[in-house]
Amino acid sequence: MIALLRELGIQSRPVLLEIGRRSGLEKTLPSAQFFDHAIVQVTIGGKTLFLDPTRIGQHGRLDRMGQAHEGAQILVVAPETRQLSTISTDNIRGIVSDETKERATLSKLGGEGQLEVSRVWTGLGAERLRVMFERTSREKLVRWIGDALERRYPGAKLADEPAIHDDPVDNIFSIVASYKVPNLAIDRDGTWVVLFKPDNMQDVLVTSPSATRTMPLRISAFPYRGKYSFEMTFPEEVSVVADPRAQTVENKYFSLTATGSFRGNIAKTSLELATLDSYVEAQDYLKYSEDLRAANKAIGGMIAVNKFGIKSTDASAVRFPQRIRELRQETITKTTETIAKGKLAGSDLADAYCLRGNAFGDLGRHDEALQDANEAVRLAPNAISPLTCRAELYFQTGQFEKGIADYSKAISLGGTEALAFRGRGVSKFYAGHLEEASSDFLKADEIADKETKTYCDVWLIMAYARLGKAIPDAIVKRIVAEAGGEWPRPALAMLTGAITPEAMLKLLEEKKGDERHMALSEAYFYLGQYYLNVGDKKTAQAYFEKARELDVIIYTEHIAAGFELQQLAGDGAVTSPAAPAAASSLAR
Repeated sequence: MIALLRELGIQSRPVLLEIGRRSGLEKTLPSAQFFDHAIVQVTIGGKTLFLDPTRIGQHGRLDRMGQAHEGAQILVVAPETRQLSTISTDNIRGIVSDETKERATLSKLGGEGQLEVSRVWTGLGAERLRVMFERTSREKLVRWIGDALERRYPGAKLADEPAIHDDPVDNIFSIVASYKVPNLAIDRDGTWVVLFKPDNMQDVLVTSPSATRTMPLRISAFPYRGKYSFEMTFPEEVSVVADPRAQTVENKYFSLTATGSFRGNIAKTSLELATLDSYVEAQDYLKYSEDLRAANKAIGGMIAVNKFGIKSTDASAVRFPQRIRELRQETITKTTETIAKGKLAGSDLADAYCLRGNAFGDLGRHDEALQDANEAVRLAPNAISPLTCRAELYFQTGQFEKGIADYSKAISLGGTEALAFRGRGVSKFYAGHLEEASSDFLKADEIADKETKTYCDVWLIMAYARLGKAIPDAIVKRIVAEAGGEWPRPALAMLTGAITPEAMLKLLEEKKGDERHMALSEAYFYLGQYYLNVGDKKTAQAYFEKARELDVIIYTEHIAAGFELQQLAGDGAVTSPAAPAAASSLAR
């Protein structure tokens, strides 16, 4: 290759390395025995590339080829070489991706489901698939794709001919296949379970047979960046309320973020995994293995629907708000029975009172709710949970200063999660302490997970709008980049002027049933804020009224819309909105 490049007038040099070894050569004595492979360093237009002439399946653009030796220590064979170098590719993130998207639908619990799987490889992954497909008959390829889900879903069969696409120029390979899956949802003692499995992340992170190591543990899948998403659409009788949540497990060696939501009959899970180093140092292995267990727990692997998430057969006539009230009453009944048994004490009993108090609060039974919250604080006066529980109830009843005091005490005791700062910020927002509220929202935004951060951004933008302050550039860039993403990101884009109110509502048209009902409850509140900001109080009032009419009592936006209507009516001090409705979704 060097001879060919020389004839073309292209500068190149031989490079020595050891296959599979990426570090540690600087700790050894010089020796030719460390090198068992040669590649080529090429300089074109001032840019340096490392090409391996022994690899196959590589075509197209040089900057899109897979790099099997990323991060490896190398010796460039040249007169001026005095030390080792390391292969570092500028666009490595773009050429190591492996993304899988799965969308499942089920028209009847216990019936056959449909599953569409799309997987896209770049870089080395695309090259491996390209070579395999070039050497395998179409019949065998279709059989291989058809059997891919058999272990997870016994009896799963291809519904149509799979679509296979190879882009050798940009080095992208993709497969899209649709399956028919018998018993997609499995009945386990009254709970319907759907399994999912991020196959593209299998064996990326490895463990050691022994917890005690004296040598580094190699992470062969380095560099790696993978994404996996699973979206499950259940039958219409399924209705669950679980707003977006996220968890990140990160250390020097890998980063995993898992997000999930379940709104109405649509459940969504997404995962992002990246390897950050090629070896785990021996002294770090114990922490690494603990983090890996936490990562596996965060992934989960199943979506479950119990009896409370399924409407009764005649529940088509029962509106979503009524179902929420029935579920809250069920919580009160069950929790009351548990408390009456007298088997709980201390913080466990306090948590039970908090759970019942939140349910009372959602139903507008504020006196009973605060009695439970006060009892919880009495039982565990220095615990964080009872204080934040009571603070939320103070917010519902318009006692903002008392809520701020409870949040502040919880934070001083170590309750420094994003939700505590956001909750205190919302109370300060309606108490009229806008500067302090924005500071809390900024703090919450700084420490929040991926999904919580979005709602923190919403309140920060609303606070800044009332203060007449510019939104930080970093937040604006993030909002614009995610404008077309999952709800409520379109609402953020609308509040910053990146898209119009009409465009935001257009994006909600694809949502159906209870999921649409919940999203619109939030959307109408945000539209009210938007029109307040531009000085159109009449339109703002109309949207706040719409938010209240949807009656999603578990959402902060519902009760906050009541506060906004009071202020627009000129009632002066804000108190608890009239109507048996309140919100405890600060916990989301």
